[in-house]
Amino acid sequence: MNYLGKALKRKHDPRLLRGHGCYIADLQKRGTLSAAFLRSPHAHAKITDINFEEAKKLPGVVAVFGADGSSELPCLPLIFPQPDLTGVTQRPFNPFVHHVGEPVAMVIAESRYIAEDALDLITVQYEPLPAVAKLEDADLEGAALAHEHLKSNLAIEFNKSTGDAMAAMQEADIVVSHRFEIGRVSCLPIETRGLMAEWKELGPEPVLEVHAATQSQHEMRNILAKLLNIPENQIRVIAPDVGGAFGAKAIFYVEDFLIPWAARLVGAPVQWIEDRLEHLMSSIHEREQIHEATLGISSEGKIIAVHDKMLANTGAYVPWGVIVPIMTATLIPGPYKVPNYLCEARVLYTNTVPLAPFRGAGRPQAALILNRLLDLAAKKLGIDPVEIKRRNLIEKNEFPYNTGLKARDGSPQIYDSGDFKKLLERVTELGEYDHWRHQQQKYLEEGRFIGIGVVSSIENTGYGTFEGATVRIEVNGDISVHTGAATQGQSHETTLAQIAAEVFNIPLEKVNVREGDTALISYATGTFASRVATVVGSAVYNAAVRVKNKALKIASNILDTDIDDLELTGGYIQIRDTDYKIHLGELAHQARGVIPGSTFSFPVSPGLEVTEYFSPKAAAVTSMADLAVVEVDPDSYRIKILNYATVHDNGRMLNPLVVKGQIQGGVANGLGNALYEEIIYDNQGQILTSSLMDYLVPTACEIPDMKIDHIETLSPLNPLGIKGAGESGTIPVPAVIQSAVEDALSTFDIKLSKIPVKPSQLCDLVSRSMVKG
Repeated sequence: MNYLGKALKRKHDPRLLRGHGCYIADLQKRGTLSAAFLRSPHAHAKITDINFEEAKKLPGVVAVFGADGSSELPCLPLIFPQPDLTGVTQRPFNPFVHHVGEPVAMVIAESRYIAEDALDLITVQYEPLPAVAKLEDADLEGAALAHEHLKSNLAIEFNKSTGDAMAAMQEADIVVSHRFEIGRVSCLPIETRGLMAEWKELGPEPVLEVHAATQSQHEMRNILAKLLNIPENQIRVIAPDVGGAFGAKAIFYVEDFLIPWAARLVGAPVQWIEDRLEHLMSSIHEREQIHEATLGISSEGKIIAVHDKMLANTGAYVPWGVIVPIMTATLIPGPYKVPNYLCEARVLYTNTVPLAPFRGAGRPQAALILNRLLDLAAKKLGIDPVEIKRRNLIEKNEFPYNTGLKARDGSPQIYDSGDFKKLLERVTELGEYDHWRHQQQKYLEEGRFIGIGVVSSIENTGYGTFEGATVRIEVNGDISVHTGAATQGQSHETTLAQIAAEVFNIPLEKVNVREGDTALISYATGTFASRVATVVGSAVYNAAVRVKNKALKIASNILDTDIDDLELTGGYIQIRDTDYKIHLGELAHQARGVIPGSTFSFPVSPGLEVTEYFSPKAAAVTSMADLAVVEVDPDSYRIKILNYATVHDNGRMLNPLVVKGQIQGGVANGLGNALYEEIIYDNQGQILTSSLMDYLVPTACEIPDMKIDHIETLSPLNPLGIKGAGESGTIPVPAVIQSAVEDALSTFDIKLSKIPVKPSQLCDLVSRSMVKG
């Protein structure tokens, strides 16, 4: 292949590096007003009085809106309904607030400075209500209710099972149990949320144009149409450059409705940019779960049964249903053969920021459970932890592999392809597992505590429903690719161009990719779930092939030769082994009909343009194996990573350089989750980590050099054999770090239960162990 599989530099980097990016905050339109939001200081309360009068008097203030009862705005829609789900979604300016940071008023002013000053002049009287913030507290009998109109805090209760785990557990030779407490984290993109909305009088009906930092501009258009009660064709949503997202910008928030709603009322463009404090207290969080898990295993180290009881926090609302706990429950078996499995899940409302998918989306939690249980079983059986995992991995010849479980859409969960044992073998070689095991005892004699962790995990990628692409040959011979998927740094401009360049056999610079605009293509789903390469890439490929075939038919007609005698190279279609050729631009010109009123004589429909939609039959399974070597300082309990290796199977890599960047970034993200990042609330629902002084994020100094490698097993579910790569780096990291740290402190016989792993926890556990000893 000339372009696919090549490590080509990203096309858009020079523009961004020169400062020519265009983000929401860069948009400047004459007459644009700024918005600012007053947010609740209470986790649960009723607004008994709110007064805007002083705020309205401030020079430069245009309008003030809020929970004053003047208008009842519609609730946000429930995006992912589930049977038995008691779904509560947010209502803008509800007189009841359900978490700290919920908007209660909005000021529109000539500048953000004036709007912020006006917020201080709004007076609000609250009647505090009992709040529940801790996950286990929400499940207690008689617990305070997160929502005053509900009978309990239970959003949904469900089971995922195959076989008979409870009966099979009785037959196990060894049973190990463990508790896992997984902390809550913020998505924390560099660019926070933001949007600009403007109503334009372009015809008989006004047209709403929204520029938004979003992962799903078509979904935003759809929701706005419903909430504003206007047709979708009167709304255009554009995602310009977006500075990271990681799930935070896939959600439709109340601010996404209120800014366009206010723009219509004030008759001017309105812009809002979220600040970091707002982001930490109002943009979605993820990860928080508690598991009580049990593994039954034979004396030979083979898995007999797994039983898990999960509590999952959904926060105050369900902005994306309960997708995250469903993903966790279905993927705890991961790459291992688990003949008998039961997960009993309870998802609970609390008076905290809602939880929804963040990079990994329930899979890091799933990877933690069984990998760590296998570590414990290996210790009990006296088997090397790598060996016990190897014995239980699904074999290469067992694909497609039916897990016996149902996927999140209710279809059978079937793994399409992979070579899990090869991944494990490769990561132990790359990470020098035998060397570090040999060194471990030597270091211990020197008073150094070194530990090694190895885990295997998977990610189901490329979910539907569908994605589309329009491919067109322009009259200058360039290729245009239009798609609805919006980039937030994933290099779509390069990888999608590589697909089209491969089909047309033309230089990459001749392919122009445009995306993230509802005006470009009628329908799209969005950028999430590691799905763009698999779903959009397939649509681009299929559309490009169809355009190429149309071009060949026209060229065959013009050159008066058989299609089989033609080849496409260097921007021309020519007769093989001759000088007879025609430029793609000329073909595009001819395909439009050269002379108005003349007969169109070519044996194809007019135009060298095709729109193709691709809908995957199932999710493609990306797999990975990670190895970490850590050292724990015996005095400070500081954790230092000495060695990190990761090997991934992302199917056919469109661009190895881009995939490596995704993996490296994903691992860095995972290390933050594993060691540093945690959103903490007190018992009254007050957020204690509301700034980057309190919410710790790893810097370049904390991220180690890492060894990254790949194998390629092609997916049969799409024409290019692709599997997703955007999230897979993050998924194994909490498990491998916790495993390595516990191994480093094996002398003290402690068991780690919490993520993130913190020095203070280690100090406490070791102190308790020494007292017992």
